[in-house]
Amino acid sequence: MKKMLLAIFSALCFGASAQITVTAATFPTAGDTLRFAVDTSVGNISLAVTPAGGNQLWDFTALQAANTFTTVYRPAASGMSFGSFPGAELMVANQQGETFFNVTNSVVENMGYSGNDPANLNLDVLAKFQPAIKERRAPMNFFDFNQQTSNLSVPFSTENIPDTLFAGFPFVPDSIRFRVSLQRLDIIDAWGTCQIPGGQYNVLREKRTEYSTTGLDVKVPFLGWIDVGTFIPGGGGGGVGGFLGTDTTVTYRFYSGTEKEEIAVVTLDNNQTQAVSIRYKNNGTTSVDEDPDAPGKAAIAAFPNPAVEWVRFDCSNLPPSDYTLKIFNIVGKVVWEEQYFISGNKSIRIELDDFKKGTYLYSLTNSEGAVIGTKRLVVVKP
Repeated sequence: MKKMLLAIFSALCFGASAQITVTAATFPTAGDTLRFAVDTSVGNISLAVTPAGGNQLWDFTALQAANTFTTVYRPAASGMSFGSFPGAELMVANQQGETFFNVTNSVVENMGYSGNDPANLNLDVLAKFQPAIKERRAPMNFFDFNQQTSNLSVPFSTENIPDTLFAGFPFVPDSIRFRVSLQRLDIIDAWGTCQIPGGQYNVLREKRTEYSTTGLDVKVPFLGWIDVGTFIPGGGGGGVGGFLGTDTTVTYRFYSGTEKEEIAVVTLDNNQTQAVSIRYKNNGTTSVDEDPDAPGKAAIAAFPNPAVEWVRFDCSNLPPSDYTLKIFNIVGKVVWEEQYFISGNKSIRIELDDFKKGTYLYSLTNSEGAVIGTKRLVVVKP
């Protein structure tokens, strides 16, 4: 009798949805291409902001993709800065540079990046998190929580920095450094079913609250490093001053036990009541062929790569159709796009005068949205 009552109570409380455990099987591995879409017109969506608890339903099926992008995980050894990140196993290249990850049976850790400086001063920097930031953990269960603090320091010489940055200063420092302090609290506060365009998944919901504080120091002879962030103009927005200070970001992240992509990542407004954007697993994109460059296969390749002044995209073995060629960064911002009718082979040359140095991704899709190929393009400038 007691067992029967317990079974009835469980059915009433938990319904058809089951609480899951997310394991390390969902961690990315070298060769994975994860596909995402982003909807930025979601100001009226508050469905993600539900109280903590189980057996919930989050219906995001009305989302519309404002843009799409892929994250390609490569062996760390293929990165140009691999030597600076001993122990790294994976690398992701984007427009800003290369990010390196350590992967174990229990965590995926962001070790840091190499590429453009955070204040967009057109400087190359090497930034390492101390300690590495845990981006994924396993196993993940309802009501797990994780709190972590990390710091990174990005020093570089002032030789290539515009003189206007220190206008009015009684001295010109030898070096400057950006200091970033990161505090993060992750709580698995809910579970249930998440519906997105093209799929429905049993998920755990993680609420992530992140505080990121950025400071600026200058190195003065005989005095050492001095914090001068409060003296830099432009704190109201734009410039280096607008880059400094503390930012608070709250996201809800929905994890499945079967998919490597997050099913959805909901970024909230400052009041934490409405969504400002939702990134979600893109179920509408055909997988890239495992060997797209094999003879007879539809393919696209860039030459030269790295490129300096121009790049040529060679398309081959394409069935007659309208195709869209895009160049974009890893967060989904399209920086160049053009449509072509292609039958068979075609070479497309574009000038790179308006491109900054860095790493980009390029993608060719047909009129039905199927991806012919997504690859990396490196642009270098003299």
